[in-house]
Amino acid sequence: MITGKKTISAEINHNTGHNTGHRTALVIGATSSMAQALCRGLAARGYGLVLAGRDEGELKLLSQDIRTRSPVPCRTLLLDLMDANLSPELFMEQAGDVDDVIIAAGDMGATDPTDIANLAYTMRVNYTVPAQLATAAAIKLAKKKEGRITIISSVAGDRGRQSNYAYGSAKAALNAFASGLRNRFCKQGVHVMTVKPGFMDTPMTWEMNSPLIASREYCARKIIAAMEKNKDVIYVPFFWRFIMLIIMHIPEKIFKKLSM
Repeated sequence: MITGKKTISAEINHNTGHNTGHRTALVIGATSSMAQALCRGLAARGYGLVLAGRDEGELKLLSQDIRTRSPVPCRTLLLDLMDANLSPELFMEQAGDVDDVIIAAGDMGATDPTDIANLAYTMRVNYTVPAQLATAAAIKLAKKKEGRITIISSVAGDRGRQSNYAYGSAKAALNAFASGLRNRFCKQGVHVMTVKPGFMDTPMTWEMNSPLIASREYCARKIIAAMEKNKDVIYVPFFWRFIMLIIMHIPEKIFKKLSM
């Protein structure tokens, strides 16, 4: 069952020069490495925040850090994507009046994509529940005919690769879902943006040594800028669009022989 816990809030400082018209952003999966950078970036621009995640302690620490850095309203909600009793509609009601919904929840799951027992978990966390939450958010925002939904996906969804095709297939489904959601709700004042990050300095890449790894802060800035410009689909960093374009056009006979 979803439960909510309010934290201390503060008024937006109107002298910061970054006030966004009292917009409030709900960030789902707020304690992930990427989402934390997003939350701090949004707060710096004057957004009020509703932080949602399953770890109450981590949420509390994040909210305290944000309030220390930026004088914005900030509260928390508990949300466990694996909760069998999860109600996306009830959760959105508990979130209150929000203008932006950012879905940053996800998990690579087992490192072995042939782990059959792990497939249901991977699909639920990366596609099924995020899609349900996005739908509930779109319905709610459509009632006031204004709002934005940002769905954090992955470049892994552009083509199935032997190293992570379970995770990639869930993200591919999420990409297709976001495209349809964008098309359906744009006429009702709701904008949906799909974000496809490449490698970032998160716990998943800490053992990697690659010049392609970007900082979370850089990616967060790019995502926020694109969100405020109502972009449809973005890659972060931008060069992943071209990398994935090449990968997607490798003939299947050749692709099968590659170790990717």
